[in-house]
Formats: sequence, C-alpha cells, structure tokens
Amino acid sequence: MIEGWFWLSAVLLGGGYTAHNPKDWMLVGVWTAVMFVSILVHEFGHALVGSHFGAHPAIKLHGFGGLTFLPGGHFSRAQSIGVSAAGPAAGLLLGLIVLLLAKVLPPPSGLVSFAIIQALYINFFWTFINLLPIQPLDGGQILRELLGPRRVRVTALIGGVLAVLLCLWSLRVGRVYMALMLALFAFYNFRQEPVAGGVVKE
Repeated sequence: MIEGWFWLSAVLLGGGYTAHNPKDWMLVGVWTAVMFVSILVHEFGHALVGSHFGAHPAIKLHGFGGLTFLPGGHFSRAQSIGVSAAGPAAGLLLGLIVLLLAKVLPPPSGLVSFAIIQALYINFFWTFINLLPIQPLDGGQILRELLGPRRVRVTALIGGVLAVLLCLWSLRVGRVYMALMLALFAFYNFRQEPVAGGVVKE
C-alpha cells in the first residue's frame, strides 16, 4: 500500500518546491523513482526474512518512509534482530550493486549519473541514519532486543535523548525535514507507546 503522502514527501524532498522548468521536474521525477525503489527494497528485506520466520508481511509506504507489518510473527530476540537488520542490509546491498555497476560500466552522464548519486546517497547515508539507536528506526529496535524487555525504558531514554540532540543539530544546519522527523521520534521514545497490530519494522 502506498499513501499519497509518500509521493508528496518524495517530490518535496526531491526539490519540487523550487522546480521551475521541465529539467527541474525531470530531476524531481528521477529522485522520486530512486527513492521509491530504494525504500521498497529496504522493506522487502524485512518482509523476506520475516516471512522466513513465519510472518505474513504487508508493506506500507508513507510520508516518512516505509513500514513492514509482520502479523503472525512470533520472533525470538535473535530472530527479531535479524528481521530488523535485514532492511538496512538490503539497502546496503542495493547501494553496493549500484556502486559496482557505476565502476564497471561506461561513465554515465546526465540523468543516469544523477540517479546513481541519489541511489548511493539514499542507500548509504539513509541506511546509516536508520541504524542509529533511536526507536522506531531499525537501530532502535535492534538496541531494544539487545538490551532485553527489562530495559525498554533505557532503550527509550537513549533513543529520545539522541533524537533531541540530532534534532537540534538538524535545525542548526537547516535540515528542517530531518529535524521534524527526529522530533517525532523523540516524542515516540519518551511516550513509549507500543505499535498496535503485531510486529512492525521501519
């Protein structure tokens, strides 16, 4: 399922609010396509490993990225870590494939070069952000499983404080979208509200 907010968010992140001519909109379109494929591959990583452990995955793309719902999944801590790590691993694998193709194929130009740069940015930099120990990001979910159910508040405190610090830094450097996302993550951690409807992976 793809929400309309996903496309709006992708267009805005791709520079749609400053696009003035067909060339600008072409770049926005390429960015949107690359973002769509990259996030979908990430969620497929969660879904594939989750289904291996008995879940019945469903993927939703929304304004802040994607979610993989895993109803029927009753994972051990090690399995849950594996499912959480599978999304970032899939993204890194896609990034490495793109990097390898860029090295072995003739030098790209124009839109192809732009697409490669954006694919590397999303699948490496965004994956790094996703692995930060902040819930509900995959890094936060991995930390929660590593620390165990008796330390869920410690996990939330670590994630909340880090999200606040990074939010302030993002505002300082002008990354408003990232600051908004981190503010929501800080709220999520300090409220410590579980997600209803079964296991969910970012």
